[in-house]
Amino acid sequence: MRAKACGWGLLLAMAGCGGFVNGDLRTGTVKGRILGVEADVARVSVMGRSDLRASVSADGSFQLDGVPATSLELFVVASRTRAARKSVVAQGAQVTDVGDIASSPGAFLTVRVTAEDGGIPSGVEVELKDTGLDRIKLEPGVGEARLGPLPTGCYELEVKADDLEDVEEELCVREGEEQVRAITLPTDDNGGGDDDGGDDHGGRDGG
Repeated sequence: MRAKACGWGLLLAMAGCGGFVNGDLRTGTVKGRILGVEADVARVSVMGRSDLRASVSADGSFQLDGVPATSLELFVVASRTRAARKSVVAQGAQVTDVGDIASSPGAFLTVRVTAEDGGIPSGVEVELKDTGLDRIKLEPGVGEARLGPLPTGCYELEVKADDLEDVEEELCVREGEEQVRAITLPTDDNGGGDDDGGDDHGGRDGG
């Protein structure tokens, strides 16, 4: 019995080495390489976690730390015209290598925003939620934003402006598609679209 106990102790000690990374078992690291990148615009993020995103090296390599140990999807912008989504199962306290990620021609979404009276509202912000892309804040008098490249899939579009109700819509895009979406923001009888009582949309970080 004593020898058996020592054997188990040795096995547990070995499990603490190997391919594991000292750290929280609830999170790990995801790395890989994106093919055909333009490093000045390339980026990768975890969908649904706007705080988990990283830039990409000139050779296409990237590394995301603190990734939850679960099934998730990467949102990848490879270049000015190409993008991808990649499913991965991140392992706790380990480095998960997703290998090479090939991109496809991305879709582009043009969002045209008006108020109910047909005018261009002030303080317009456009965001594809949970993608890690920055929220677009339009200049005064500008009612159109172009988002992309977007990998094939479905997204939640959020549009807001000063003193108007926010609008959220689900949309889907296909490879290489050019899609135009017209959004009319209704008048907000409560005086603004923020449910939390804030009156400055621009004060929040882009997601």
